[in-house]
Amino acid sequence: MKMRKLVSFACILLSFIFLLGACSSAEDTPGKTTEPAAETEPEAAGDKWIYVNASLPLNYDPGVGGMGSIDCSMYFNVYDSLVFTAIDGTIIPHVATEWTNSDDGLTYTFKIRDDIKFHNGDTLEASDVAFSMNRTLEIGRGFSYLWAAYVDSAEATDATTVVFQLKKPYGVFESTLARLSILNEELVMANKTEGSYGDKGDYGMNWLITNDAGSGPYKTDEININEYIECSKFDDYWMEWDPNAPEGFSVLGVNETAVVRTMISNKELSITDEWQSQESIRFMSEFEGVEISNIYSGAVHTFEMNTKKAPTDDVHFRKCLAHLFDYDNVIENIYPGTKRTFGPVSAAYQGHDNTVYQYPFDLEKAREELALSKYANNPGEYTVEIHYSDSVPDMEKLALVLQENAAKLGINVTITATPFGTMMQDASTIESTPSISCWSPSDSYSEAGSVLNLRYHSSSTGTSNQFEWLQDANIDAAIEAALGEIDKDKRLEMYKQIQHDLVEICPSIWCLEWPEQRAYRADLFTWPEAEAESNAPVLGRSLYFRTIKFK
Repeated sequence: MKMRKLVSFACILLSFIFLLGACSSAEDTPGKTTEPAAETEPEAAGDKWIYVNASLPLNYDPGVGGMGSIDCSMYFNVYDSLVFTAIDGTIIPHVATEWTNSDDGLTYTFKIRDDIKFHNGDTLEASDVAFSMNRTLEIGRGFSYLWAAYVDSAEATDATTVVFQLKKPYGVFESTLARLSILNEELVMANKTEGSYGDKGDYGMNWLITNDAGSGPYKTDEININEYIECSKFDDYWMEWDPNAPEGFSVLGVNETAVVRTMISNKELSITDEWQSQESIRFMSEFEGVEISNIYSGAVHTFEMNTKKAPTDDVHFRKCLAHLFDYDNVIENIYPGTKRTFGPVSAAYQGHDNTVYQYPFDLEKAREELALSKYANNPGEYTVEIHYSDSVPDMEKLALVLQENAAKLGINVTITATPFGTMMQDASTIESTPSISCWSPSDSYSEAGSVLNLRYHSSSTGTSNQFEWLQDANIDAAIEAALGEIDKDKRLEMYKQIQHDLVEICPSIWCLEWPEQRAYRADLFTWPEAEAESNAPVLGRSLYFRTIKFK
């Protein structure tokens, strides 16, 4: 076991001891506020090493996982992709140096670098790119949803050329490839075990739970998917290293608020997770040397309404609820400094439309919509069940705002804190999905079509990507037509019309633009994503450690 891990775990243990002592003191002195521990230099604090906390476990196999922000950030740091997403969302060459597509939009040819090494020393070749795509498609999990309906095959025609054959035009295909983590085919297949993929066995999935087959800037040293991950700098990485770049990073499965506060105060954490409550964020912002990021990366706090189950199956009832939510109150008092969203797509995405109707908080309009619904005569006949993830406590405050105002119109609302794993299971059927599920979805590439397809196309129903069960044939057709449009300007305009159509049928209450607010040690390093004016609306992209610079 490496010393870094021992140091990290010792810090956690010391934090728990501090916490217990603080609790004891508080009990001895009623009303006393415990001050944060004095700043000390932990054993490893002199190193250029980043410590972050996150909700674990994670799925370390990029062909299988990818629905959580920490999973996605690991893929950006441990694997390379054909293209990369710049901080502002621009797609730039990466492993691929250039590419072309045929006039019919069905054949894409990529030329790749010949000087990239995997972590085990093997040279990355076009066959590894083709293998990674074909493996993802055959497994059918994780980011396969980006390509399953569009990509027919991937083939290496020589060591530096890979050709993708598409089933139909896919205007955003290049952008989606930032999500294709390139695996070392020989290494993965050398570690396969028995499985359900014929001669490919388990496709190396069991091995990839605790190992990597990547070429990214950091390589995996130690991992326990339930407790920690430790990765160190890959010295043979093909891109230039700044002398003050992190030598490595550790992800710690620590979530207790008091422990997180103590660790960031004592420099035992470099960057906190994004799920800290507003109270905790304000508390940590007072620590010397600590700043709070405000990264608008495409997430929208959303009340997703089950459109196939009473009473939210009625469009006028849904509009009634949308008018009962006090948006300004939430922004001013619960999430101060944030901003309203315009419809289903964050302003961070290309193709966002800021002219869509914004439902105002208006009791009279709510009454008018309720009177038009089939539940007008007895609005309390069905209970509106709101479920929110118990790891995001501030969501309860948003739910309470809606509950209080709904009661004024005789609408019964209940609020339940639920483990997100349970919410995912509940999303599998219409009957088990509650009236409203609270979540903050972000997505995979920088265009509005990313959100529209994942969140509102019928193909995503039955998953945690869509609690609304919208299943609207017209919306499906419009999304498919937009994604198939090769001309980008036309595609962006098509996205805007879809947003207007969605606002009209109101499957969701779009509460506010939700930034990633993380406490971080700005006195120790610069973090480009935290300091940028605009950020890529791509899940996990904000935690790309190679470009951090220690002071």
